[in-house]
Parts: sequence; structure tokens; C-alpha cells
Amino acid sequence: MSAESLKNQNKIAIKPRRMAFDMAAPINPFAFKNNSLISTFFYSLSAMFPDGERFFIHSVRLYRDDIQDPELQAQIRGFIGQEAHHGVSHEQLNDKIETLGFPMHKIVEKLSSRITFLKKLDRNRQLALTVAMEHFTASLAEFLLKNPDILDDVSPTIRQMLIWHAVEEIEHKSVAYDVYQKYVNNHWMRYRVMVIAVTHLFSRIALYQVMMLRAQKHWPSWREWREAFTFFWGKKGVLRDNIRGLRQFFARDFHPSDIDQSHLIEGWEQQHPDIAALQVN
Repeated sequence: MSAESLKNQNKIAIKPRRMAFDMAAPINPFAFKNNSLISTFFYSLSAMFPDGERFFIHSVRLYRDDIQDPELQAQIRGFIGQEAHHGVSHEQLNDKIETLGFPMHKIVEKLSSRITFLKKLDRNRQLALTVAMEHFTASLAEFLLKNPDILDDVSPTIRQMLIWHAVEEIEHKSVAYDVYQKYVNNHWMRYRVMVIAVTHLFSRIALYQVMMLRAQKHWPSWREWREAFTFFWGKKGVLRDNIRGLRQFFARDFHPSDIDQSHLIEGWEQQHPDIAALQVN
């Protein structure tokens, strides 16, 4: 890690925040721009977050007996606190989405069986998977914070949760990588796992979207397909931008802090006072 990377990393505090999102507020069935494809993409991610976040915590904890550095220990505590709160909040959101007629609990059950399998891998591969997914989520978080206007037409509770989640993903983006670099440091494993992880991620998202659309007995209109293509792959598309972020991961000397995203979260509470006001600790 370069000196500039270390500077960027050290100036970002990892602060777990417990939030009081209004789950009683009404949410449109297709809460993202009234588009079923965009909505079910994000609902799929939300379904994956609780068990996924717990897996990330688990994979880092496998190294707790090896870690002696007090600074890294403190960062891990912050990482665990943030990920735990993310899991709880998304479980609440998933319950809400379930009431709208989406099979969130069934999807979570499918994912749980997959994570049971992943926990049978050796600890190095489990951590490599966490490193890969942490980079994916940090890249997605960067896009959302650079382009918060794409959430203007989203149900307020979901918009608030995504902004909060994005801020914390950037705060702790380097923690799992630092553990991996110190105790594994296998570049080829990191590359292979990223390719496999992203392939499986998008395959699962597509499967979960089909399950949701079938449950709703809804087939997307041509308007929805066009809007979704622009949203994901257009000039300022979410996934188009994310792919650019993923490419950086394959540099041999890559470190998450080489991507300076600190300006996106500095003063976030002033930029989003409605979200900051939801903090309960």
C-alpha cells in the first residue's frame, strides 16, 4: 500500500451506526422508478445482505487468534459492528418487501444453503470471497454516493437505507483486504475468486429476479426493459460504472485505499440530514 493510500485509510473512522428506519412507511411494490427489473435487482441484493454480511464477519473472525495489531483489531471491531447493523436493517426491509408479495424468505433460504457450503471452504478462500464482495459493494456504494439523484424516485425508506449502507461500506472497505494481505497475500487466489464470485452473484440475482417476477405474475414491459438497460448499462449506468471499479481489483499492487473515496463520505450527515437524524446511538 502506498503512503497516500495509508493516509486515505487512516483518516476514515469506522463508526457503527444503529438506525431507526421507518418500516411502517408505505413502499410501492416496484419501489425503484416503478420498474420491476430495477426494483427486483435491488430486492435481490437486499435478500442476500443479511446472511452475506454475517458470512463476511465469520470469514474475518477466523483470523482473530492470529491478529495482534491493535489498530487492525479496532478496525475489525468497527467492521463487525457495521456489518451486523446492516444485516439487521436489511432483514427488516426484507420482511417489509415480503408483505408486498415477493418471496424474500424463500430466497433467503436458498442463499443460506449456499453459505453453509461456502463455510466448508478453507479459511483463506472464505476470506478471499469476502475481499471480492467487499470491493464489489464499495464500487456500488461509490456510484450511489456520486449519483444520489438516481434514488430520487425510490421509496424514501429504501433510499435512506442505501445511502447509509453506502457510507459505511466505504468506511470499512479495506478491513478484510488488510487481513487477507497480512495472512494470505495470494494474488492469484484473489483474482480467481473474484471472477467466480461475480459470475455466481449475477447468476443468483437473475434467478431471484425471475422468482420475484413470477410471484408477482408480472412480465416487464418494453418500457421497463429500455429503462433498465439505460439504468444499468447506459452512459452513467450502475453496472457499467461498477465494472470499471472491478477492473482495478486485478492490479497486482491493488489496495482498496488506492481508490480515494473519502470525499464522498466527508460531511455526509450535512448532505443527508434526514438520514443522519435516524441514528439512535
